[in-house]
Amino acid sequence: MPNLSYHNIIIEKSDSSKEVVVKGEVSNHSDKSYATVAVRIVLFIRNVTVANMVFTINGLSSGATKAFKKTIDDLEYDQVGKDINRFDIYTETAF
Repeated sequence: MPNLSYHNIIIEKSDSSKEVVVKGEVSNHSDKSYATVAVRIVLFIRNVTVANMVFTINGLSSGATKAFKKTIDDLEYDQVGKDINRFDIYTETAF
């Protein structure tokens, strides 16, 4: 399994739409570079899942840290985004 860590995760309203945006950074602590990293993020309000999706980050070199930004389509910030109180984020696969 890849040795990746996720940090500086922020959940906020998109600048250009009503949707929720997840921003953060991923660091590659391994000796291997990855062309693609598939990341799963699960967002919760209390213990209820409100979003569960996979997105990709391309071009993560060995020893590098890369910023990412993912818009969660069909999840409006004013309706549910402001109430998100927990998230899980982890690597599904990397190659």
